[in-house]
Amino acid sequence: MPPRPSKEDVLTAYRRSVFLDAAIRVFGAYGFERATMEQIAREADVAKGTIYLYYESKQAIYEAALRSGFAGLDERTRRRLDEAKTLREAITSFIATRAGYFGEHPDFFRMYVAAVVTQIISVDTGPADVQTIVDEQMRRLEQVVERAIARREIRRVDAAATARGIFDLTRGLVARRLTTGANPDVTADADFLADLIWRGLRREASPGRTGAPTRPDGKRRAQRSKGTR
Repeated sequence: MPPRPSKEDVLTAYRRSVFLDAAIRVFGAYGFERATMEQIAREADVAKGTIYLYYESKQAIYEAALRSGFAGLDERTRRRLDEAKTLREAITSFIATRAGYFGEHPDFFRMYVAAVVTQIISVDTGPADVQTIVDEQMRRLEQVVERAIARREIRRVDAAATARGIFDLTRGLVARRLTTGANPDVTADADFLADLIWRGLRREASPGRTGAPTRPDGKRRAQRSKGTR
């Protein structure tokens, strides 16, 4: 049995949680450049010096806040993927889980998008581990796709590209929902997007591969019988 945490450990973990939640709200509202440690301290209802006892700089608490948000998202997403029995169910769960999580934590979504954009613009100034965390989450989805290919549930596709596509479409759905104030129930949106993705993955004969060949206008050409010229 692991040793029970001390009261000091429990208090420290609680304070860090409060500070990180406050940091996410501030960074989500103001962005990294405009946010200040004073704002985070006010949001957490503590003196600024108390924040510095736990985080040595704004960059440090920013990266810790990102990791905290990602950890919550990753834990929930992983659990839902593990529960899925088919790829179709896994895709729906992935979309619904992430859309739901970001809907509950819109400030974290804004932090996440800003961090990704910052890394695109300048790798040197972006949070060092953001892309690593995103890649790990995408790899988990890629493995789900690979298993579906192996059991011939879907046609053979590039699993990494498929995972990236699902990732990007989900991110677009979340952005639309947050900017338009969509219904908080994500079920319908998740089902629609998952069905769209599934139509491109399921095992079916490709159009135009069976029967008579087609002309550019879509009409079938007459098949020549043997012996005709």
